[in-house]
Amino acid sequence: MVDNQKEFMPKAGKILNRVHLEIREGFVKHSYELDEKFTNRRDFIMGGFISTMLDGLCGHALHTVHDKHHVTLELKTIFLSPAKAGKFIGEGKVVKIGRSVGFSEAIIWDIDNNKIAMASATFKIFNH
Repeated sequence: MVDNQKEFMPKAGKILNRVHLEIREGFVKHSYELDEKFTNRRDFIMGGFISTMLDGLCGHALHTVHDKHHVTLELKTIFLSPAKAGKFIGEGKVVKIGRSVGFSEAIIWDIDNNKIAMASATFKIFNH
């Protein structure tokens, strides 16, 4: 497990109780813990929070291969299963990186190993 105190944790990561499990070049693995305050009236985690986790995984993976600022241009999320409050595991990986654009993918599972959602993302990389 990676020591969270040695790396900057974005505020959104703190809210979603993100823990770094593995970080290496082009790849990250995180856990998240979401309780009932993230659910809709049917007690499922709202899709926006799942998309936020996926966006963070994609962006963090990209950040492992460069030290420049980047922003999400596009995030395509595919929801595969409804998610109940609890613990989630996610992985993000870099697909390709250029000088000004990067591409990455992510997937999230619940604690029972059910695939919850996956995403692909395109990022603008700033060279200044």
